[in-house]
Amino acid sequence: MAEEHEAPQPGLDVFEILRRRGALLLGVAAIVVLVGVAIAYRSTPLYSSRGVLLAELPTVERAVRSSVPNNPESRVTIITQRVLTNDNLQKIIDDNGLYPDLAGMPAEARNRIIDNLKWSAEDPQILESLLGTTRPESALAFSIQFSDPSPRVARDVASDLVALYLEENRAARREQAAEAIRFLNQEARRLDEEIAEREERIAEFKSQNAGALPELAETNLQALDRVSRDIDAVEQEIRTLRERQDILSTELAQLSPSATVLNDQGAPILSPQDRLKALQREYLQLSSIYNANHPDVLRKRREIQALADSEGVPAFDRPMLESELQAREDQLAAARERYSADHPDVVRLEKALEAARRELASAPRTAARRTPTTPDNPAYIQRQAQLRGTTSDLQAAVQRRDELRQRYLDYEKRLQSAPDVERDYNALQRGHDQLIAQYNDTLAKINEAQMTLNLEEDPTSARFTVLQPPSMASNPSSPNRFAVLVLSLAIGVALGAAVVAIAERSDQAVRNAQDVVAYLEMPPLVAIPYVENRADLKRHARRRLLAATAVSLWIGAVFLLVVTPL
Repeated sequence: MAEEHEAPQPGLDVFEILRRRGALLLGVAAIVVLVGVAIAYRSTPLYSSRGVLLAELPTVERAVRSSVPNNPESRVTIITQRVLTNDNLQKIIDDNGLYPDLAGMPAEARNRIIDNLKWSAEDPQILESLLGTTRPESALAFSIQFSDPSPRVARDVASDLVALYLEENRAARREQAAEAIRFLNQEARRLDEEIAEREERIAEFKSQNAGALPELAETNLQALDRVSRDIDAVEQEIRTLRERQDILSTELAQLSPSATVLNDQGAPILSPQDRLKALQREYLQLSSIYNANHPDVLRKRREIQALADSEGVPAFDRPMLESELQAREDQLAAARERYSADHPDVVRLEKALEAARRELASAPRTAARRTPTTPDNPAYIQRQAQLRGTTSDLQAAVQRRDELRQRYLDYEKRLQSAPDVERDYNALQRGHDQLIAQYNDTLAKINEAQMTLNLEEDPTSARFTVLQPPSMASNPSSPNRFAVLVLSLAIGVALGAAVVAIAERSDQAVRNAQDVVAYLEMPPLVAIPYVENRADLKRHARRRLLAATAVSLWIGAVFLLVVTPL
């Protein structure tokens, strides 16, 4: 079986390639470097001027929680917005004569100046080198850089921007503090009105629920217990007075209003009222024995009538007749229990009962007005006075008891409504306390804002400090010639190498024994060296001359690009 061999590849001899293609590599690289030199030295140079500012907060302001933004980052952002207004930018353009080619196009001019501006925060190490100390607390350093073909214009514009930052910082702080004070004063007035309204509502609520407020709950319980004990004491007093009234009324009923008068024989002389009562009793007794036309009955009736007419009272008043009728009925009922129906006592009592009924029927229902008589019996007068005093005390005690009961109901109602009153009162008081807290907090903020406003005029207040003023640049910042040259050289070498690689890849010429072995897969029998003739020497001479000429032209072009001014 025949062995298969891989076709050998021609070897890669770098030095041989450079010997043959070196001119091509150098030519491509020289062209690219020449373009880089043209870009580096023939482009319009831009000069940059930079100013460094330090935004810091003093110790006194950090101790006061200001009502305006006081952190450096926020302040720089706010001030930058104020600096970059259209009016400020247009004033800088007009003062420094920027962009005459954009005259009549202010918007484009403002956009170009913004494109040429650059802001950046400073490296802490740079900040330390500028200050000579460590970085202060609550401080931020930042730079403002402006680029322009003229170093003087770049410096002037950067200086104007730095001045604007300093001016706008002071103005912004004053305006913010003043606006904060105005707003906080309005808020304080609003809160004061709400507090006054809430206090009026609380006062009205206290007036409507004067006895049921939460702080009076314990007092109401004590008062309720005290009133309950007072009611028990008055009830006992009323019972005692009523017993005494009953006793005095009984004693007074048993006494005669008139004093007892004795005759010559020592017998008592009855008063007209007592004599009338005695005659009425005698009349009822005679009526129970005799008929109505009996002389004794008629005589006794005339005596009663005469005495009654003289006293101005009815001969037989209904209370007396009713009581007498009741007594007769009781006597008759008792006699019927002891005797038979025809017993003389029963017959007599029946007649007496019938007579009492007739007298009661004939008696007027409305008693005639009786001429009052002034009592002269000392015992009667004493009992009467005691009865009146007792009655008056009883009425006073009953009235006091009614008042105490009403007070008890009032206290009981207060205690029952106390939970609802406490809930509503706590809600009102809680809202009042919240308004007071907000009002005090607003007053504190007003004081802080006022202090901040005063600090703006103080040398130790929050400020922007110029750490590094803008200066005139001696070298352009753009383009970076060294970087452009290095980059163009690298691109030229890389591009030249690529062109050489392409040319070498496309070249199929056989130049040595290795190429023969590579293509024919067999070694040559003999190698005959190449012998240059006169024509070859002349061709080499022409090439060297052409190379020298190209190098001279290239050096001249570079010299002209570098030395000749724009």
